Amino acid sequence: MKYLRLAIREPEARRNPLHTFLVEHEGMRLAQLWNWHEAADGDGHGDLLLFRVVGDLHPYVAALDEASFVSAYETARIDDESFYVYVEHETRAADHAFREPFLEQRVLTAPPIEFAANGETRMEVVGRAADVQAVVDGFPPAYEVRVDRVSSYGQGMSAAGALLTERQREALAVAVELGYYDVPRTASVEEVAAELDCAASTASDHLRKAQARLASDVVGS
Repeated sequence: MKYLRLAIREPEARRNPLHTFLVEHEGMRLAQLWNWHEAADGDGHGDLLLFRVVGDLHPYVAALDEASFVSAYETARIDDESFYVYVEHETRAADHAFREPFLEQRVLTAPPIEFAANGETRMEVVGRAADVQAVVDGFPPAYEVRVDRVSSYGQGMSAAGALLTERQREALAVAVELGYYDVPRTASVEEVAAELDCAASTASDHLRKAQARLASDVVGS
């Protein structure tokens, strides 16, 4: 079995308007799709989705209210910078087009799927080597597809890391590499900040929030 981490950039005209909102609004940083289901009813097909969003709640709710394809939603706070969103919306033609490369292939996408503020959709794909490659090759030329990581099944996946923003993961990776978490500690937060090219207070904030999120996950809070 093979594992790939993919970054996919859709043509802007086909991108989900809520992802476009994430790209354009400075208060939004990340949306993660944790579970989804395409349900059929008397009116056709619709998507049921559960997101974890990192950013400002109220502007996101306003964007949901403005989205004509959204039929229902509910939100729940996680902490001061993130929240869950349950969404029901119609399945757009562009949604079908995005999913088409995965059809007929023996692959699974491991949640969460990340919708980043730079316009990329990032996901982990697991399956038979030939089928995983067929997914990569199956996107039309209008889509930009980048393979960020290739490994055997189980070597690349990290459920805990998915709880963090990209910047928090980067800060943790730098801190580990420099020895910030060694016992005894062999690097300072100032050295971590220098590697991240940010202020020491900013680096400390990234590390503190990452540690808090991971600790809460471990104890089930």
